[in-house]
Amino acid sequence: MQPRPTLADRLGASAGAAYILLILVGNQLGSGGSQDPHPSGATDLAGFAGHATLMEQVGFRMEIAGFITFMFFLGWMRHRVQQRGGAGAWLSDVAAVAGVVTLAVKLGSAAPVLTGQLDHDELSPTLARLLSDLNGAAFVVTFLPYGTFLLAFGLAILASGFLGRVAGWSGVVLGGLTLLAPLVSGVNPVGTNVLPFLLGLLWLLAVAVRLAWRGPRLRSPATVALPVPAAA
Repeated sequence: MQPRPTLADRLGASAGAAYILLILVGNQLGSGGSQDPHPSGATDLAGFAGHATLMEQVGFRMEIAGFITFMFFLGWMRHRVQQRGGAGAWLSDVAAVAGVVTLAVKLGSAAPVLTGQLDHDELSPTLARLLSDLNGAAFVVTFLPYGTFLLAFGLAILASGFLGRVAGWSGVVLGGLTLLAPLVSGVNPVGTNVLPFLLGLLWLLAVAVRLAWRGPRLRSPATVALPVPAAA
């Protein structure tokens, strides 16, 4: 019989679900309802010069809180998968590194926006659009490390038996598609298909909720031929 997950497991897995919910809701609140992916420079400048509403301030803080919770999830995930040993151990390292890079790019993408808000009195519409496009380009660049995270985590699930094959293979497929999307578009900030990335977020939400509710599986690892690096 599957034992109930410990409090530490519930908290660690719940951090992954909290990350997704916080960034999705926070992004909607922080965007102010704008749906234009590439507005004019004048619109960008007006956005930098305007005062953030209470909802936008709450949304921004929710996203920051989401990034922090993802760090806790990554640490928990790496520790629990490595306890299984085998190829899943080093694959969980890859997933953790890719997750950290995703966070680094996302946090760095806030710099152009904060700069625009600080120096809006001295900006032209052209410069305002440039700063806004830097933020948009960083969003698409995050597809690469996040796709790697999904791919490596999916393979780690398969190699370690952490969850079932459906969870593992779906992570592998979504990770591959998330990686492929920006490569096909040439990392185009406007023309890149965001659907694989969004589905990858929902996959992580479902996996995190499942882990928080029932914990990792105790079944033996799936039969997947994955190499284990030899000791130096």
